[in-house]
Amino acid sequence: MDPVILLGGFSAFHALYPFLCTPRMVLLEPERQTLTIYPSEILEGALYQGSASQASDYRIIKNLHITHVVNATANCPDAFPNTLCYLRLRLSDDAQQDLVEALPLASRFINKALKAEPAGRVLVHCSLGRSRSSALTLAFLMEHRHWSLLHALRWLKERRACTAPNVNFLRQLLTYEEQLIDINLASPPSPQCSLCYASIPTVIIQMFNTVTSV
Repeated sequence: MDPVILLGGFSAFHALYPFLCTPRMVLLEPERQTLTIYPSEILEGALYQGSASQASDYRIIKNLHITHVVNATANCPDAFPNTLCYLRLRLSDDAQQDLVEALPLASRFINKALKAEPAGRVLVHCSLGRSRSSALTLAFLMEHRHWSLLHALRWLKERRACTAPNVNFLRQLLTYEEQLIDINLASPPSPQCSLCYASIPTVIIQMFNTVTSV
């Protein structure tokens, strides 16, 4: 694990994330395994991505102040239906799964939650928080941040290293990006949209090869 310098130091970090801090030294692997692993923060204080086990841990939900959940698993039930607002998308992580309805549904759900008064906090999860949840998070970043798929992939990979949407999902995200470009042709592009779209298929292949080689 690479060392990390915290902006503002430990005090600033502790003020924001006291539940991630401990007064004891954690040196051995068995000690590390006792620590609670939290979902990845994709947009600060707003959007998180994680696993089904994290989505069913109420301590995690409470500490992160999660109000809305996108459940992209095929079989895992919504853990706290009486407490949180859910969007249930029964998706399979395979080459046959069609995302044509799921991508805009998830994107609108996340955007509505984040723009609510007061603003909500959203957790997007699948089984492991790698493929299905990544596809949905990318769709939101593309549609409502007006980012290219390439930029969204890089952003998400930096914040959640295990990000690995399958090739079928990536192809559908490329199609989704083309649809968004057609819709937004009349709007001035954001700075991120100036990225080279022609390089996206190469990036997809490279990312897929990296994931399958692990």
